[in-house]
Amino acid sequence: MSTYNLIFDRFVSQSKVEKRPYRYAAFVGSSLGVMSAVLGTLAIALIVAILPREILGQSAAAGLSKVGTAGLFLLAVLLIPFWETFIGQLLPIEVARGLGLSEKSCIAVGAVVFAGGHYLNGGLAHGLCAAIGGALFSIGYVTMRSWGYFPAFFASYFAHVTNNFLVLYAVPQIFPEAA
Repeated sequence: MSTYNLIFDRFVSQSKVEKRPYRYAAFVGSSLGVMSAVLGTLAIALIVAILPREILGQSAAAGLSKVGTAGLFLLAVLLIPFWETFIGQLLPIEVARGLGLSEKSCIAVGAVVFAGGHYLNGGLAHGLCAAIGGALFSIGYVTMRSWGYFPAFFASYFAHVTNNFLVLYAVPQIFPEAA
C-alpha cells in the first residue's frame, strides 16, 4: 500500500479505490503509460545521440511493419502487451513478493525481467528503453496489488497499452523525422 500512498493518494483516497478498483487501475495505468512514452522517447533520443549505432541493435518490433495497420494495433497495442505484462510483471513480481522482497525490490525485478526480454529480442537500445517502461509498468502493478491480482495486472497492462499506443501512433506524428 505504500507505493499507492507515495504516488496516487493525493489524487484519490484508498476508500474510493476500494469501491471501483478497475477505474483507478485505469487511471494509474494511463498515467504511468504516458510517463513511460515520454521518458522512453527522451531516452531513445539520448541513446541514439550518445552511443554508436553499431551497438544499438534493431527494435524488437521491427518485424511488425508487415502486418498492416489493423494487425499492428491488434498485436503491438493489445495482444503482445497482455503477454509481456504477464511474463514481465505478474510472474516475476509475484515470485519476488512470495520471497518476501520489498515493493522497491519487486519493481526492480519487474523492470529487469522486462528489459532483459526486450534486450534479447531487440538489442541494447530497446533493452535500455524497456527498462524505463518495465519499471513504470511494475510501479503500476505494485501500486494496485493491495486490491488484488486483477486490478494490479490491469494497471500494468493499461500502462503498457497506453505506452505502445503513444509510441506507435502519437510520437511519429509529433516527431516525423524520427519515424
